[in-house]
Amino acid sequence: MITDPDEAVGDAERARAQYLEAAASGDPDRAAEAVFLLAALERNLGRTAEARAAFGRAIATGHADVTARAWTNLAVLEVVAGQTEAARTAFREAIATGHRDHAPQAMFNLALFESRQGDLDEARRLYRAAIETGHHEHARKALLNLANLEAAEGRREQARELYAWAIATGDPETAARARSGLDKLTPSYEPSPAPYAGADPEVVRRALGVDLESITDACWANGRPRYGSGHVEFGTRDGGSHMVYLDRRSQADFHALMFLKERFGLDT
Repeated sequence: MITDPDEAVGDAERARAQYLEAAASGDPDRAAEAVFLLAALERNLGRTAEARAAFGRAIATGHADVTARAWTNLAVLEVVAGQTEAARTAFREAIATGHRDHAPQAMFNLALFESRQGDLDEARRLYRAAIETGHHEHARKALLNLANLEAAEGRREQARELYAWAIATGDPETAARARSGLDKLTPSYEPSPAPYAGADPEVVRRALGVDLESITDACWANGRPRYGSGHVEFGTRDGGSHMVYLDRRSQADFHALMFLKERFGLDT
């Protein structure tokens, strides 16, 4: 019996005859599998009505694996056919089987479907349900899709947490895709500071790490810096010498640079 529906398309009549013969064999496993393969063949041939009917017969066998697989495939068939409610029903039936592989797959696919339909809350719920199954493939895919959804919706903190979770799975492909998403989420530099209106002493104190009144002098540690950033050395009354790296693209560092310029003539 031809067991690959794609291969069966090349000799459809022979494959169909084999499937019908196996379906009438009386062997529950062989018969259920044959009806499913017949449905898959009809789908691949573009015979939607015949495929829908055959998937229904596969479901009716009650075979644990075949029934779950048939519901999942029927759902995708209905999506392609534009039958929205029929697709939802088939996905939910596949989920209800509780099958170790096909239920998580249906959760993931229905989440993707609902996302495209604009029901993002339902998509989030289904992605999380798929994640909770811990399935080796569909849970990881759901985790990445949920992270991407949150990023696209501007929910940056939620997206960061999910990308970090994906990286922590240890799966190389999942981690690589999560790092890529995280890189896109995180700007390569901080936004420009707000218009300067005087250095905030508390912000400067945190940036420099000392009491501001104890500072006695300041200078660039490595000569005139480029772009107003670099290592700054300053002394304190207790004879201490301190060095910090200041980058004017940082709000706190910008305040520290302006404070040192105004107090000690540091050229920024």
